[in-house]
Amino acid sequence: MGEVIKRRILNISLPVTLYKELEEMATEKAKTKAEFAREAITRYIDSEKRWSYIRKWGQASARQLQLKNEKDIETIIHDLRKEGRND
Repeated sequence: MGEVIKRRILNISLPVTLYKELEEMATEKAKTKAEFAREAITRYIDSEKRWSYIRKWGQASARQLQLKNEKDIETIIHDLRKEGRND
């Protein structure tokens, strides 16, 4: 027997102009408005997760390198360029 997909219904209201754009784009892409909205929400969530990871990585790197401000970053870049390193 196949896997049962559980779903929840989300009702949202949109400004008329945004709704019309959604309708046009969904038609253009041969998708339902619901498919289009699900895809957009999924992409947004994935993007936020990636940016969250990048921010955490940046903060950890800044702590490890004891960076206090952008000037410290510029100094590191300048020193690496002086040494001829581009990695």
